[in-house]
Amino acid sequence: MFTGDVFSKIEVQVQSPGETKRKSVIILQHPCALRTNGVELHPRLLVAEIRTHPLIPVEHWSRHISKMPLADLVPTVTSGKRHQAAFFDELYLVGPDQLDLQQRVACLSHLGVNLLFQRWVHHSSRVVVPAATYLEVSSPAYEEADLIEDWCEDRVEAGLTVREATDEALKWLREDLGTGITRQQMLEDPQNRSAVRQQQRAALRELRQRAATTSQ
Repeated sequence: MFTGDVFSKIEVQVQSPGETKRKSVIILQHPCALRTNGVELHPRLLVAEIRTHPLIPVEHWSRHISKMPLADLVPTVTSGKRHQAAFFDELYLVGPDQLDLQQRVACLSHLGVNLLFQRWVHHSSRVVVPAATYLEVSSPAYEEADLIEDWCEDRVEAGLTVREATDEALKWLREDLGTGITRQQMLEDPQNRSAVRQQQRAALRELRQRAATTSQ
């Protein structure tokens, strides 16, 4: 799960005690705020409701600061439901067990996540922060997520569970390289990211070779 993931028909608690409704929602928090230790999702995640909304041209976005326009969110329909928006004044806290991956219907691009952050902060503080600023703080998380996904694809194929592969990937990323710096920290500098990817390919290749030797 990642910032900007969209889920359909999630059960959320509404104002009346014990009353719930099913709504489409989008995850708002930064990737680092979603997990307590890099693996376990936080017990309460902040989401905003998504509803059908007429297309908002980009030049009119400043008139709708309480919304994140999601044009063509449902591209398979031609009705008004094609275009939707996230409503920042309709927020809910949900548990990880409420966000079923089978009900995830969309993921925002990197640019989309930056715009989501920009508009959420604009709505909350009336301050417009350049989207490029969010690129600086979200890029390391994107790189880390990509590396973990690649690691999991390789290691699950080798017989590990997703959880085991994720734990293994995080252990490798957080390994002290002898200089007080970890690969996870190296990802914060764009100049180091290619080197970390090369190291990952070498590490996975070594694990595969080790497994092949053991099986023989």
